[in-house]
Amino acid sequence: MHSSARDTPHLLTRAAVAWNAAILLITLGALLPRLPVLGVVGTLLESFFSLHLVLAATAGVLLALLARREGATRAATFAMTCAILATLGSLIPLIALTHTASHHGTHVSWFDHLHVTARFKAAPPDQTIVYATVDGKNLYADVYLPAPSPATKSAPVLVMHGGGYIGGHRSMMRNWNRWFTARGYTVFDIDYRLAPPPTWNQAAPDAACAMVWIAANADKFQVDPQRMLVAGQSAGGGLALQLAYGLGDGTEQSSCGGTPPQPKAVFALYGPDDFILGWNLNTKLGPADGRNFSRRYTGGSPEEVPERYRAISAVFHVRPGLPPMLIAAGEADHLVPFAAHLNLVDQLNRDGVPNVFLALPYNDHAYDVVWGSLGGQITRRVLEDFLQKYLPAAEPR
Repeated sequence: MHSSARDTPHLLTRAAVAWNAAILLITLGALLPRLPVLGVVGTLLESFFSLHLVLAATAGVLLALLARREGATRAATFAMTCAILATLGSLIPLIALTHTASHHGTHVSWFDHLHVTARFKAAPPDQTIVYATVDGKNLYADVYLPAPSPATKSAPVLVMHGGGYIGGHRSMMRNWNRWFTARGYTVFDIDYRLAPPPTWNQAAPDAACAMVWIAANADKFQVDPQRMLVAGQSAGGGLALQLAYGLGDGTEQSSCGGTPPQPKAVFALYGPDDFILGWNLNTKLGPADGRNFSRRYTGGSPEEVPERYRAISAVFHVRPGLPPMLIAAGEADHLVPFAAHLNLVDQLNRDGVPNVFLALPYNDHAYDVVWGSLGGQITRRVLEDFLQKYLPAAEPR
């Protein structure tokens, strides 16, 4: 009994050291995203759990105080130093994100952020339909319907999933799909052909095929195909950009025939817009290797198949007359170069293409996967404003 009581302070001190050192390392990774391994871990956790990290650091201060009460050892002092540094450091991204939220008129729900997952039920699709059969492969669309409104036709939203062009599946954006339907949009979340073999000239044409199918079934779903939003995360965002420029200049055509309607607006979440830059920077997000994705998607490197890299990179196709675009990305994205977004937006501005660029400090790739994340909340607010301006769910009377 006496030995157990004597060991308690040591256990408490070890716990304080371990806890606070871990939180400090995560915080350093968030603040210094170029650090090997720590940079990825820190930015991902910061992207999802900004306030949680501050609370964890604060809890570390209390734990260190308890350890010091049991004995002012060097270990307890070290734990307290780590706790203070972690608390101060974790506040930096939180303050930056709240400033960004305020700048974009976002009322942050701290309850939603702490809750992490969406508080609404992301119900399954209302229908799943084969929209085309290409080269013997059935391509499906999950359809998400808004509340009926017989007086007006809704704007359709074509959603393309992420997965580096080699993986993923439709309805990965289910929370987003239900967010759109709650605002009166009809969502078509689609399959497209994945690599391997290379699908650089198949994936976007499959999405264009889905647009043809939506137009052909516009009366059935009560949508206006001339008012279509093309949207996607990561690889899906890249496909949205490809459709935006490719359908207008003939770069992209439907894989199943027919003439796709021109997109009315584009929503690209951290989509690749310069594959050559991504290759040159050799981007990686943990096991996700940008070069591996690009090689399997295109069939080679930029030196081997340069024309393919130029064909799929939006930065080489900017011109006046493109539809309005909302591009959202984390400034600490390890997989898709943030610099490429800056280059694209500069060109859009140069050519007078309406656009909104949302840059989220200390956020990494896929920051919106956690629905309550601060970056996700800000993005939804900015998207709502963008849609209200360029593409309301129903045609204004």
